[in-house]
Amino acid sequence: MAVSKRKSTSITAEAPAKKVKAPKGEAKAAPAAPKKTLFGKVLGEEEEAQDDDEDEGELEAEPIRDDDEQSSMDVDTNASADQTPQRPKIPTKEQNAQKKALRDERRSHKPNAELIYPAKKIWEKLRLKELPKAERQQVMKEMMDLITGKVQELIFKHDMSRIIQSCLKHGNEAQRNVIAGELVGHYLTLSKSMYGRFIVVKILHYCQKYREAIIKEFYGKVRQLIKHKEASEIIEDAYSTYANSAQKAALIQEFYGPEFRLFKVEDKKTLAEILEQNPTKKDNIMKHLLETLTGCMEKGTVGFSIVHRGLLEYFEHADAKGIQAMLDVMKEQAVEILHTKEGAQVAMLCLLHASPKDRKAMLKTMKPFVVKICKEEYGHMVMLRMFDVVDDTVLMSKAILAEIIKEMEDIAKDKFGRRVILYLLAGRSPKYISPQSIDLLAKGDIVRANTSKKDAAVRAAELLGYISPALISLIATKTRQLTSEPLACQVVLETMLHAAGDRTPAMQALIDLAAANPAEATSDEPHPLLKMPTDRLYKTLVQSDYKAPLAEPSLHFGKALLQKISPFIGFYINHGSSAFIFLALLENPETAAETKKLLTSKTPGSSITVQKEMEKLIKGKGEKEHQAVRLILEVLSK
Repeated sequence: MAVSKRKSTSITAEAPAKKVKAPKGEAKAAPAAPKKTLFGKVLGEEEEAQDDDEDEGELEAEPIRDDDEQSSMDVDTNASADQTPQRPKIPTKEQNAQKKALRDERRSHKPNAELIYPAKKIWEKLRLKELPKAERQQVMKEMMDLITGKVQELIFKHDMSRIIQSCLKHGNEAQRNVIAGELVGHYLTLSKSMYGRFIVVKILHYCQKYREAIIKEFYGKVRQLIKHKEASEIIEDAYSTYANSAQKAALIQEFYGPEFRLFKVEDKKTLAEILEQNPTKKDNIMKHLLETLTGCMEKGTVGFSIVHRGLLEYFEHADAKGIQAMLDVMKEQAVEILHTKEGAQVAMLCLLHASPKDRKAMLKTMKPFVVKICKEEYGHMVMLRMFDVVDDTVLMSKAILAEIIKEMEDIAKDKFGRRVILYLLAGRSPKYISPQSIDLLAKGDIVRANTSKKDAAVRAAELLGYISPALISLIATKTRQLTSEPLACQVVLETMLHAAGDRTPAMQALIDLAAANPAEATSDEPHPLLKMPTDRLYKTLVQSDYKAPLAEPSLHFGKALLQKISPFIGFYINHGSSAFIFLALLENPETAAETKKLLTSKTPGSSITVQKEMEKLIKGKGEKEHQAVRLILEVLSK
C-alpha cells in the first residue's frame, strides 16, 4: 500500500514523557503514550524533528481511506477526526466557470482563434445527418460567410481540414468552387500534408472544373510525389479516377527521365509511340524507368495503378537482362499488383520470363491468397498463366490446387473464379474465355517454349488428374447447390465431359436428383428439371452422347435419365422448357426409339396419347410459344 504524506498535526501524537522510577509504596504512574514509529521503527528526537520539518513543506494529500486507518502505518488511531484538516469545497458552478475562463484564455492565444471556434460551432450543426435540407443550406451559408477569403489559413489544421471537407461535401457547386478557387496554387503543398491531402481528394471528386488545375500542379514533380507517403495516394487517385487519357500520358511520361518532366510529348500517349518516333532514346528511357520503378517498390507504392502502367511498359520494351533485373526486385511483390488490368499483365509476364527458382518463390507468396486471386477480375488471369508455365506440377498441386479445392464450391459459383476451374477442364475455350484473353495467353506461348521444358499437353493432363477427383466428389455431394447456379452449371458440365477418372458417382447423383416426382415439388424446393439453368444442363448432357462436345468416354447419360423420368413424361411436356430434354432424348440414337414410343402412347390416367396432348397444347398459340413441343411434333411427323 502506498504511503500518503500528511501534515504532522494529523499523524503525530504528543511527545511521550520520560520514565521516572516510582518510589516504593507509591502507585504506579499511568502508562506513557506510545512512541511515534515509522514502519515499526522508533524515531529518535532528531528524526522526529526532521520528519516534522519535511511534512510542513508538503502539499495536502488526499483524505485517508478506511483501509488506511486499519493499516500498520504511523497513524495514531486515537487521534480525533477533528484534527484532520478538510479541503475547502468549491461550488461546481464556480469550478466550471473557472475552467471555462481558463480555456477561453488559452484558446485566445492560438492563431485564427476568432475564426476557428465559431466555425466549429457551426460545423457541429452542418455535419448532422438528420439535418433538414433547407436548414443545412442556411448553415452552409453561415459557414461560407465566415471562411470565405480565409481558407488558405485553415487548411493545414486537423480540425479545420475536417470542416472544409464537410463544406465541400454539403455545399452547392458555387460554394465548392469558391473553396477550390482559393486553393489554386496550393494543391502541391496540400498533397504532401497529412490533413490537407483529404481536401484535395474532395475537390477532385466534387469540383470537376478544377481537376485540370490540380493535375497540372503535379507536372514536373510526379517522380518525387509518387514516392511520398501522403502525396502518392493523391497522384494515384488523380491518375486512376479523374485524369483523361492525355493527362494520364503526361503523368506517366515523367517516369521516362528529366527531359519528359520539362517537355511533355502531347501527341504520343504510350511509350511504344515515343520509341517509334525516337528509337535512340530507348536506353536512356529504360534506365530512368527502372530507377523510378525500383524506388517505388522500395517506398511501398507498388500497389498503385500508375506504377503498374510503368511496369507493364518496362516489361514490354526491356531486353532479357533488364527483365531479369526487374524480376530480382519484384518477384515477391507480384502478388500485390493483381487488382488492376496492367498489374495482372505484369504478374503474368513475371511468371512467363522467370526461372523455375523464381517461379517457386512467386508461388509461395501467392499461396495464402489463392482463393482471393481466383475471384479477382484481372487476377484470375495470373492463375491461368501459372497453369501454362510452371513445370513442377507437384508443387502446383500442393501450393495452388490444394487451396482451390478447399473453397471449390465457392470458386465454382464465382463469375471469375469458375474460369480458373474451367481452364483446367476445357482449356482456352471461347465459351468461357474472351477472345482478348485468349490472345493475351497465346502471346506468351513463344516465350514459354524457351522458359518451360515440359510439354503443354502433359502439364495440363497432370493438373487435371489432380483436381478431377475433388470435382467429381463435389458434384456428388453438392448436386442441388451446384446445378441451381448458372455459373456452377458450367463447371458441372465440363467436369462430366472432361474430368479424369471415374465419373460414376457424380453422374448417379445427377440422375437421382432428376428422379423425384415433379408433381410433388413445392415453391420452396422446386423440381430441378422445371427451372433454368438445370434443365439446360441436363439437355446438354443428353446431347453429349451423340453431339459435340462429346464426353470421353461416353456417359450414356440419356439412357440412364430416361429410365428415371419416363413415368412423368406428360407432366414435363406441359410445363416449361423441360420439354427440350425430351427433344434431345428423341434425337439421341440410344434413346430415340424408346422416347418415340412413350410420346405416341397413352399416359396413365389419360384417354389420349402424349402426342395428342402436345397438339392440343399448341393449338391457337403463337409460333414462339412452346417451341420445344413444336420441334418434337416435327420429329414425330417424319
